[in-house]
Amino acid sequence: MLDVRLRKLWRDLRSEPGRVGLMVTAIAVSLIAVGSVLGAYAILTREIAVNYLGTKPASATLEFAAVSPELVRAAGQDPQVSAAEGREVVLSRAKVGPDWRPLLLFVIDDFSALRVNTFRSQDGAWPPPTGSLLLERSARGILAATTGERLLVKSPNGKATPLLVSGLVHDPGLAPAWQEREGYGYITRATLAALGEAPVLGELRVRLRDIHDTKGAEVSALALAERLERRGFPAREIRVPPLDQHPHQRQMTTILFLLLTFSLLSLLLSAIVVATSLAALLARQVREIGVMKTVGATTRQIAAMYLLLVAGLGACSVLIALPAGIAGARAFAGEVAEMLNFTLTSRALPAWVFVVQAAAGVVLPLLVAAVPIGRATRASVRQAIEQYGASADTARPGYARLPPALRNALRRPGRLALTLTLLAAGGAMFMTALNVSRGWQRNLDKIYETRKYDVEVRLHAPASAELAETLRSLPEVRSVEAWGYSPAAFARPEQLPVLRTYPDRGHGSLSVLAPPAHTGLIRLPVRAGRWLEPADTDAVVLNHVAFAQANAAGVGVGERVWLSLDGQRSNWRVVGVVEEIGSAGVAYVTDSAFSRVMGTGGRARMLRIVTRAQTAPERQAAIRSIDDASAAAEVELVTPLSELRTAVGDHVVILMRALLAMAVVMAIVGALGLGSTLGTSVVERTRELGVMKALGATPARISRLIVAEAAFITALSFVFALTASVPLTFAVDWLVGNLGFLAPLPLVIGVSPAFVWLVLSAVVGLSASWLPARRAAALSVREALSCN
Repeated sequence: MLDVRLRKLWRDLRSEPGRVGLMVTAIAVSLIAVGSVLGAYAILTREIAVNYLGTKPASATLEFAAVSPELVRAAGQDPQVSAAEGREVVLSRAKVGPDWRPLLLFVIDDFSALRVNTFRSQDGAWPPPTGSLLLERSARGILAATTGERLLVKSPNGKATPLLVSGLVHDPGLAPAWQEREGYGYITRATLAALGEAPVLGELRVRLRDIHDTKGAEVSALALAERLERRGFPAREIRVPPLDQHPHQRQMTTILFLLLTFSLLSLLLSAIVVATSLAALLARQVREIGVMKTVGATTRQIAAMYLLLVAGLGACSVLIALPAGIAGARAFAGEVAEMLNFTLTSRALPAWVFVVQAAAGVVLPLLVAAVPIGRATRASVRQAIEQYGASADTARPGYARLPPALRNALRRPGRLALTLTLLAAGGAMFMTALNVSRGWQRNLDKIYETRKYDVEVRLHAPASAELAETLRSLPEVRSVEAWGYSPAAFARPEQLPVLRTYPDRGHGSLSVLAPPAHTGLIRLPVRAGRWLEPADTDAVVLNHVAFAQANAAGVGVGERVWLSLDGQRSNWRVVGVVEEIGSAGVAYVTDSAFSRVMGTGGRARMLRIVTRAQTAPERQAAIRSIDDASAAAEVELVTPLSELRTAVGDHVVILMRALLAMAVVMAIVGALGLGSTLGTSVVERTRELGVMKALGATPARISRLIVAEAAFITALSFVFALTASVPLTFAVDWLVGNLGFLAPLPLVIGVSPAFVWLVLSAVVGLSASWLPARRAAALSVREALSCN
């Protein structure tokens, strides 16, 4: 008996190669997406830990006036410290062609005894000779230099000095240089002195014992600072990064979670495709099921036979998808690793990835296919043998007054609901992927909309108004505003300020800006409270990144907060929160209040400049003129606004590419599903079409009837898809924005994504219905009525 059932299944497979191929393809495409994302997740989460933790990242960095060997020994002898080392970070600039770019110089006391924040040589000298630097490998592109070439470097207090690039290193503890738009170099203290700086280290980096979270590291670092102060080493500031977490790990995890969610949904859609395709197969075999029951087959035996068929198709899909998923996972992981600047020590996938992929490819289609199988096999012998296409129980009397296309679609409301669910889900996810991409582009546009200047000049120390007047006199400059600026940290009375930032001093940093009264160069949207008023003396407005830092400490709008501005503690009242895309944490205060606290007296550390340029080349030329005119000043950074936009955009380039790739997967699965469901309708109605032809219907009329039904289903599914895409886009915008960037993306419901899906579903729907309808219409009456 089993051999008979197997032979029947084999015959069914051979008689329906197109439908079988469609089911296998639908499952395999989705499984490849699931396997690629799941495998990449397994590889990347393992390898980012191997790379980042392999650098022995500092649990905390304590800032001192000078870090002496005695201080390092005292810290190393502390029972809570497992390793201690002195370092310094000098924000300098390197000349690349006619332009100057930021260059972070990491000063190392002893390259042969790295114990904290380690890195390894990749090429060239080790350690770098005096008068040379080692370049982090991700900085080669941004600095247009490599081993054996020279870089013109200018430190804060020195003159421009050529340094030889004596080698390359790999430091996976840093964010990629091309994303941050700055270079990374490593030098000795002797080279620092050659640049014109005092050869003094100011950072004590320590690894702490028995800490399990960032808060614990902060408490331990404060306790260590107190013990060191009692031994005569007073600290100025403490920096504690997120414990054992790569600077871009949050970004990577958000992207992978989103893609895994989309790929699992595509797998669910492919399972629905299998169910609808199987329903078409069963529709042609209803009478065969009746005959099998007549000769003694039970409902359970028949159901098991068709479930075995689905399991076999799922297994074939798994066999196809596994190697492609492995290749996709390794390629995707390699791409992400290169973008995040870490090395894959192994591309091996853990066994659980294959188990999950195989189980999903077999079990999920079985669960979904159980519905049409159960419905078909439960029919009685009489119902099965008398099945002629459209029966009285499927065509309700009330439907007679409806248009033919709508009436035909409603004959099987359950299948119509399944079809609409499939198409609406596929279309909604397709449009959501494109909408989220457009939403991020809209987010980038906010950088220009909220900032009305072209370039920002930041100085190492406050300068007099002469520099601003010099820049205003340039023919390329329209206006210049002098702003107060200071690095800052949230503080508490009688306690060292603690920053939640990385050794690069960028990620997690906080600064205080003091714009002139009635400035016209920023217009930041207010999230809560209000913006600054000229009469404010102790008011502070936090951007959303800074507010997240303050809110973690329990500070809200209307409450008071302590800030440390370059070591000067002051108390402020939080009056508002603004959204500022593309910025680290910023606290805004009035220029008068800033001058009172910092004693700047009309001097400023920041100039924001509006040029007369109308085109990108003109703007670049204007920036070079500004840079040349500022050469005599102690310039720290010259940042074009366009560079900021590029840096922010580069942080999510992989997300945008992945979303577009997932949109293609959605389109493929949705197209396969549409073709399957509409083809099913034509197959089930072959005998009905024969009756219509016997009553005088022409082939053209039959084709128009089927095409009209397809058009109705496609149009209705498009309405549902468009409606569902709005909340789905909102949810994904919230997830991507808040998890990755602390602010939801703007809700953008684009016309072009909807139009693309409408055209795609219409083309597939018409081809899926018109071609089978033509074949059915071409059958003779005898051939149509004899179809099983």
